[in-house]
Amino acid sequence: MSQASAVLFQVYGARDEPKAAPIAVLIGGGLQPIALDQEGWRALDSTYFGAGGRLPMYRDGADVGAVEVVRGMWPKDEPALYTLPGCREVVPQAEVRLQATIPTEETVEFLASSTPLAQPKPGPALPPDASAVARTLANAVASSRGVGREETEKLDFISRWLRTGAGPNGRTLLASYIDPNAGDAGPGAGHTTMLLVLAEDSSGTQNTSYTHLSNGEARTVEFQRVANHVDLDGDGVDEIILEQWRYAAVPEIVILKYAGGKWEEAFRKSMEWCLSKNADGRR
Repeated sequence: MSQASAVLFQVYGARDEPKAAPIAVLIGGGLQPIALDQEGWRALDSTYFGAGGRLPMYRDGADVGAVEVVRGMWPKDEPALYTLPGCREVVPQAEVRLQATIPTEETVEFLASSTPLAQPKPGPALPPDASAVARTLANAVASSRGVGREETEKLDFISRWLRTGAGPNGRTLLASYIDPNAGDAGPGAGHTTMLLVLAEDSSGTQNTSYTHLSNGEARTVEFQRVANHVDLDGDGVDEIILEQWRYAAVPEIVILKYAGGKWEEAFRKSMEWCLSKNADGRR
């Protein structure tokens, strides 16, 4: 791990019992998966998950405090923090305590780093509301892809401005239609549609920079949501962190990078915590 300029951690779970798990390394400005043998994972645990250790944490581009490690994966003379049925080796995690400078909800979601990340420069205030312009954009994109109002009006609509540093004004518009029930006949059953659109504005014009549209049988639809955004490589523009999932499948983290006026996938990782199955093939 000595070559890594930063190890990135997902901080997640209940506010009173959050956990941290390693998800990637940042080397020379590029994201890479963490590929270690069992000895290497134990070295990572001892390096970053020692009780009392602190990791700076981030939300929506900004430093929002830190997490303090309460218990690592393999404390001396104690059992492992957790096991999974049918799994021989698991990704090490740590119990942590939040030292947040912002209010937190009952379920938390942050990014932590082994070294401090670049902070955004102060910018103009974001527009007070995104809903009208975002809905116009989302409806236009949906219509161009053959998805009519009869589909989208049954879905939840989400919109907001993100201060990403991208585009002429340094801000990104998020517009999304998503089915909270994951199917019109029940979770994973029937039909559904998912739409996520990102755009940057220039003189009042929204330039679409990312579109994810998935519709059909609910159990096959790939859902996406924006989970966070942080400047990982220090270039002044945040990377956008998505969660992607489909019904009854293991979620994935997808990280988008802005280049040439578009958001492109730069990294993807399954949130499967089992590294290797038991000999009988079960997890």
